[in-house]
Order: sequence, then C-alpha cells, then structure tokens
Amino acid sequence: MEQQYKEARIEFLKSSLRKDDNQKIDDLKKIIELGKKLNKDIRPDEKKLAVLNKSIKVINNKNIESTQTSSNNKQNKEKQSNLLYSIKNVTTSNNSIVVDFNVDIKEDDIKFFELKPSPLYRDVFDIKGYFKDALATKLAIQGVEQITIGQFQPDVLRIVISGDDNPDTSYKITKRQLIIDVNSKQSTKKDEQIKEISKQKIEPNSNIQEMVDLKNSIRSISSSGDKITIQFNKKISQKDLKYSTLKQNGNFEYIFDINGKYSYVEPTKLNLNSIDKVITTENKNSVRIRLINKNNPKIKYILKSNELTIEVLETQTQKVEIAKNGSEPKSKTTVPTKVSKQVQNTTPKNAINKTIVIDAGHGGDDVGAVGPNKEYEKVINLEVAKYLDNILKQRGYKVYLTRSTDKFIKVMDRTILANEKNADLFISIHTNSMPKEKASSTSGIETFFLSPARSERAKKVAALENKDDIREMSESSKNVFLESLNRPRITASHKFAIDVQSGLLQAARTKYKDVRDTGVKEGPFWVLVGAQMPSILIELGFISHPVESKRLYEKDYQQVLANGIANGIDSYFLKNP
Repeated sequence: MEQQYKEARIEFLKSSLRKDDNQKIDDLKKIIELGKKLNKDIRPDEKKLAVLNKSIKVINNKNIESTQTSSNNKQNKEKQSNLLYSIKNVTTSNNSIVVDFNVDIKEDDIKFFELKPSPLYRDVFDIKGYFKDALATKLAIQGVEQITIGQFQPDVLRIVISGDDNPDTSYKITKRQLIIDVNSKQSTKKDEQIKEISKQKIEPNSNIQEMVDLKNSIRSISSSGDKITIQFNKKISQKDLKYSTLKQNGNFEYIFDINGKYSYVEPTKLNLNSIDKVITTENKNSVRIRLINKNNPKIKYILKSNELTIEVLETQTQKVEIAKNGSEPKSKTTVPTKVSKQVQNTTPKNAINKTIVIDAGHGGDDVGAVGPNKEYEKVINLEVAKYLDNILKQRGYKVYLTRSTDKFIKVMDRTILANEKNADLFISIHTNSMPKEKASSTSGIETFFLSPARSERAKKVAALENKDDIREMSESSKNVFLESLNRPRITASHKFAIDVQSGLLQAARTKYKDVRDTGVKEGPFWVLVGAQMPSILIELGFISHPVESKRLYEKDYQQVLANGIANGIDSYFLKNP
C-alpha cells in the first residue's frame, strides 16, 4: 500500500506539471484515500482538493454560460485547443523517432544543437509544441545508449540523444510529422567529418521536404584575447569564405562572410583586446563577422580543416595585411589584462570551448540572509560572481551572469539561461546563515549538488534557499521527483562540487588559516533542477557568524574566493575534458 501511495504522488506530480486540474482532483482523492489507511497527515491534501473543486465549479459555470455562443466561436476554441496540445504523440520505429502533430509544421519549428561530452555526446532537438505525456514517454532505439524527452519550456519539447560516440542524426518533415533518423552505428572517431545526408527522391504529390543535415555547419563561435575561433561540423574551403574591407564614419571595418548556419549567433558576444567593436549577424545561409576599429589593424586568418581562426596581430595605421591560409604564429599572444597573482597556471587548453553560467543568488527585494551588521547576502553573492566572471574570462572561458545588477530573477529563469547558452557548467553562489543561538559557533565553506537530501542539515539549508521558489509541489512530491533525476548528471555534479570545494578551501586558507571545511553535500536545491549540465550551489560562508561575516564583506577575500572557484573549475575540466 505504501508503494501505491508513492505512485499516486508521482501521478499527482505529473498532472500538476501538465496543469490538468481534473486529473489532479482524481489523483488527490486517491492520495487522501490511501493516506487515511496509512495514517498519513492528509490535511494539506484535503485543502488542495477543496481549492481545486472550487476552481472547477467556477470553470464549469463559465462553460455553461458559454454554450450560447455561436458555432464560429466554438470552432475557434477547438483550433486553440489543438494549438495548445500541438504534439499528439512521440514514438520510436526501427531507427527513427516519430513526432506527430495536430497542426502543420515547418523548418523554423525545429531547432538542433550539439553538446560535447560531459561525459556523453548529445544531439538536442527543441521542437515547438506542447506534449502532455512527455514525462511518461520512454524512447528507446537499439544501439543508442540514451534518449530522453521532456517539456523543456511550456511551448518547447526537448529530445536528447546521448552516447559515448557522436550520434549521427538527420530529420525529415512531412505536413504534420517529424521523423528523426538515428544511425545506431555511431562513429568511433572523434574528429570524423560529418557525412552529408543525400537528398531523398520526392514523389510529385509528396509533402516530404528534402533530408537536411542536422549538424548546423557552424558549431561554435568564440573569442579570446585577440583571436576569434569558428568551429565547423564539416570541412570548409576558401570558397566558404569572403573577405572585404571598408572605411566609413572614421572607422575601418574588416568583414568576414562565412557560409553556414549558426542558430545561436545573436547571443554570441565577441570581444577582442585590440578591436573597438565586433558585430555578428546571420543571414539565411551565412554568418557575417565585422571587426570595427579606428586604426588599421594587421589581421591574419587561417583555414584549417573544420576551423577558421581570425587573429589581430597588431593595431597600426599602415596598410591592412591579410595572410590567407597562413600558418599559426609561433609567437605567444599577448594578453594586456594582467591576471591576479592568485590565478594558477593550470587552465585547460580547451577552456576556449567551455561555457560557464554564474548565478548570483537572490537580488532585488529578495536580500537573502542578513548579517549582524545588516550585511545583505545578495551583495556578497553578486560581488563574488563579478570577480569570478572577470577571472574566468581572463583564463579563456566564455562566461554569462544570470544577473549583473541588483535585480530579482525567478528561480526557474536562472537555469533557463544556462540551457539557452548550452553551458558546460552552472554555478549558483550563496552565503549561509544560522539562528542567533548557533550563529557564533557555526562557520565554514560548503558546496552542494542536486540530489535528495540525506541529512537534516542539508534539508534545512535547502529549505532556506528554496523559500522563494514558487513551484506548486508538496515536499513528498518533490522528493519523489528528485529520486527520478538523471544519475550521470548527479555524478558529474558531485565531481564538480568536490573540485570547487577543494579550490575554495586552498584559496581561502592562504588568507585565513582558520576557515572551516563543512564539506560537499547533497541537497534538493530548486535553482539547480532545470540545469541540463553539471551544476552546484556554493555557500561561501556564514553571514550570521560575527567574524566570518566581516571577511565576506572584504573585497580582497571576495577576490580570493572567486579565484578558488575558478581553480576548482580548471581542476574539473583537466580531469573531465
């Protein structure tokens, strides 16, 4: 009976996520019935049931009143309903995933991107539409290690195909059907060129579009120092590149038009040390990169198999020199911004390809914990996040902040940014607190990763950080949900947490030898739930402690902590490239 009770809780969670009030009522009735037999506290569930019943009555009354509307209005409502549940079904057949729609679809309704190993290769499909049975659907194809499906956003269904080797995927679109073809014979060569998909023969009356290469030809665009790197999913040639220069409004412009598609060109921010402005734009079949500067820079570009490198050698007033298809310069690139002495020279070589999202906890009206001298947690979190942002960028990482000012951001929106940026890591920065009776005796640094809490201490910390979360779930439902989390991601997050905790302690103890290690722990932190990558929540110290609170407000100590986090990130990527 206990198992039946848990299953009823799971079904209630699913109906809550689908916002299916009628099913929620049925599930609650079952929970209450079983809870009575098991001597559970059913009062919260009875209150929920009463609220739902009341709301349903209101809706039914409105429906009765609306029966007098015209047939045209009824037809419009039916159309709206079809649009809401635009995805009818998702199934597998042979080596294909078949998505059936209630409405006609087009190419723009499908977005694809690829994530590098962490630890698996992942091909990700974002499909416009709502699929009410996403949580209950299990997809499996012989030879494919893992396929996951979920309602990523209210209007976006996400399908992820994962494997040790890079999956070979393609798709075709009929009028109301998407077919994702998955080649189970995956490549064992990491650098193997992606095969172009041959065009299918289309019958005269067929609605099938031609097969398209899902591997967007431009995989990534990034910048570091005075260099821009564009990586492709297939071999490129000189014909794929057009270069031009012009002078207008007192500025020199150097324009690169690159054949290919890059879905995330708009969010891409490129910064070069010696260039005033870099602008990226995307046309139908090409991406344009414009380098704008007052003086004539000496520029060189290199085409190398599936990579284009644009490098600013120096800024001068002489004639622009373009070295086509030249070799890599032997001299080291000079980075004008000096890195702090605390920054260790252990940054992995592939840092340029890694994206990190930093979340400064709380903000705006949500001040977080408050110290003995009215120090606000939100201030400490933001300052450390900014220092960390600067350090990581100096080391070559691509970095995004969920907030750079004192503003409130909903918990669920913080990981949405990380997912949109295809981040490799997500870090949420916080400061701990204890009640007055324990304030003077509790201090130290601790790092959490997302998992059901195994200790009362972890539960209390999580409850404090989750208090502003708006998710309509009971604690028992939340625990059931946490138990179903992706275990490989939890394992990766655990490894990441260990490396960051170690980096923090080493850095902090260079300034204060008495900094306590309160350990790496599991916890149900809802700010981490939506992240599709390894994610952690850091408690930098206890703002409630009379001594530690003063340290946390020191700029030097904030920089030390940021440096320790950065060192932990380096360590993680060195072990998990």
